[in-house]
Amino acid sequence: ASSSNSNSNNNNNKKKTNGHRKKPKPSGHNARHDHGNGNGHGNGNGNHTTSGFGNGNNTENDTEHHANLGTFRGAFLPSLQSILGVILFLRLTHITSQAGCICTTALLLASTASTLLTWSSLSAIVTNGSIQSGGPYYVISRTLGADVGASLGLLYYSGSILSGSMFVLGVVEAVHCSIRAYYARWGYGFSGHLFWYDSQILSLAIVAATTTCVHFGNRFVVVFSHLFLMVTVLSIVCVLAGAVAFALGIYDGNLQPYDRSPMENLWPRFEPDPFTGVTPDVFSSLALVYPSVTGILNGMSQSHRLKHPSQSIPRGTFWSIVASTGIYLAVCWVVGTTVSNRTLKVDKFVAASLAYPHELIVRAGVVVSALGLVLGCMSTAPNLLSAMADDELLPCLNRLKENRLKENRLKENR
Repeated sequence: ASSSNSNSNNNNNKKKTNGHRKKPKPSGHNARHDHGNGNGHGNGNGNHTTSGFGNGNNTENDTEHHANLGTFRGAFLPSLQSILGVILFLRLTHITSQAGCICTTALLLASTASTLLTWSSLSAIVTNGSIQSGGPYYVISRTLGADVGASLGLLYYSGSILSGSMFVLGVVEAVHCSIRAYYARWGYGFSGHLFWYDSQILSLAIVAATTTCVHFGNRFVVVFSHLFLMVTVLSIVCVLAGAVAFALGIYDGNLQPYDRSPMENLWPRFEPDPFTGVTPDVFSSLALVYPSVTGILNGMSQSHRLKHPSQSIPRGTFWSIVASTGIYLAVCWVVGTTVSNRTLKVDKFVAASLAYPHELIVRAGVVVSALGLVLGCMSTAPNLLSAMADDELLPCLNRLKENRLKENRLKENR
C-alpha cells in the first residue's frame, strides 16, 4: 500500500510539472539538488531549488494557440526579410565598384560560409529538444547554462536594438537620396536636409509608428512584414530587369548611354569615396557585406509561433541563406558588369536609377523593406526579455513577469 501511494504521488507530481516551462540548466556550482523526491533539479511541483532560477509558474499553454506557423511563413520569410535589407540596395553596388565583382563575390561567399557554420550549430541544438519562446536565448540557456544564456541573450537583445536603429537610419538615407536625385534632375541644389534636425525627427517618428504597431498585436506585425517582403521582392525584380534591359540597350532608366560600360568592374579599383574622401579596402568592404547575411536568427526568434520548431527552423533558415546569397550575387554581377565604375561610385542609389518600369518602385521598396526590418527588431527583442524574465535570472526583469501574469489572470477572468 505504501509503494502504491508513493507511485500515485509521483504520478501526481509529474502531472503538475508537465505544463511548466522547462528551466535552464545551471552552469555553476550553486545548484542544490533535492534528491528526496526523485527529481534531480526540482521539488515535484515545478519549483526549482537552483539559485537564480524562477519558480516555474509559466506554462506553455499561453503560446500553444499562437503556434500555428509553418516553415515558409514562420522561419523562411522572417529570415529572408532580415537579410534582404538596405545594404542590398544602398551599399552593395558601391562595394562592387570598389572591390570588383570577383572580390565582392569572394566576400559574400566567405560571409555565407560563416553563416552556414552558425546555422549548422543551431540546427544541431534545436533538433534535440523542444523550443519555447525566447528563440536563441532559450536554446543557449538550456544547453550551455543559464549564465551563458543570460549573457548572450543580453548581447543579442542589444544587437537587435542597434540593428533596428541602423534600419531606421536606412529609411532616412533612402528618403534623402531620393530627394537629392529629384533636386539634381530639376537643376536645383540640395543641402541634404529638409528642415532643421530632419533626420532625428523622421527617425523618432518611424520608431514611434513601429512601436505602436507592435503594441497593438503581433498579428499586425506578421501581416505588415509579409506585405513589406512582397514589395522588397518586387523591387529586386525591377532592379534586375532594368539592369538587363540597360545592358541590352533597350532601356536607360535615369542613366545615360555613356553610363553603360560592360565588364568594367570585374577587378578591385579602390579609390577615395566621392562624398567622404576615404579610400576603402578589403576589410572595410567585408565590414559592410557581413551584416547583410547575419539575420538568420530572426526565424528562430519566432519559435513560439511555429508548429514544429525543431523542423521548421533548420529548413527555413537554410533555404533563406541560399535564396538571399543567390539574390546578392545576381545583383552584384548583373549591375556590376553593366554600369560604369564611376557611375556606381557617384550614384549610391543606382539601383533605383536602373529600375524598370519606374524608379519609384525601388525607392518606395527600400523604405518599406527597412520598415519591415524595424518591425522585426521591435517584435523579437521584447520576446527575448520576456523569456529571460520568466526564468528570473535578472532581478530587474521580474516586474515584466509580474505584469504578464496579471494580464493572463485578467484574460482568464474575462
